[in-house]
Amino acid sequence: MDRFFDANNPVMKFLSRLVDMAVLNLMTIAGMIPIVTAGAAITAMNNVLIHLVRKDETYVWKMFVTSFRQNLKQGIGLGLLFTAIFAVAGLELMMLRSIDAKSSTMFMIIITVIGICVFGVGIYTFALLSRFENTVRGTLVNAATLALGHFPRTLGMLAVCAAWAVLLRLMHGIFLLVLLYGLTIPGYLCVKIYDPIFKTMEPNEESEAE
Repeated sequence: MDRFFDANNPVMKFLSRLVDMAVLNLMTIAGMIPIVTAGAAITAMNNVLIHLVRKDETYVWKMFVTSFRQNLKQGIGLGLLFTAIFAVAGLELMMLRSIDAKSSTMFMIIITVIGICVFGVGIYTFALLSRFENTVRGTLVNAATLALGHFPRTLGMLAVCAAWAVLLRLMHGIFLLVLLYGLTIPGYLCVKIYDPIFKTMEPNEESEAE
């Protein structure tokens, strides 16, 4: 029994990771409730998830709050920008659905494709904000560059998010699953996909020490 409860036991590590991700998910949802702070909450979530993926020593509460505060201003601006884009796209789609015409179908496809592209850029945007200091414009430009420059990885992250959405729909959006892991599971998998890119962009600690 002592071995089972050993912190280095793979099972205990896995359970500990599940608890960390559940706590992080709850904190992210709480941070998104005011809507205006949703961008800062997603940014903070990305920051913690990167540490979890890299198996760093992680203090979920402290890391989340610190990142949330540091990126609050830019997070609010970027969060509202993407919220506005998706809100307008959603309204446009609702209006087009009520129009019985072939042209409306074409426009719905175009808007949906644009929305998917914006979502892909959004994934990189809040991930970049969590790790690198830059202007809002610089962050958006870099996010778009990464989304296009690493298109297979972008497609992979979009596929992860789509698959997760379909799974939740098939399970009728089980409340407990959404509450505990609705954001962190797809977020964790996305970090696994984009983190190799970020590692090439970050300063080499060994070279800095020299």
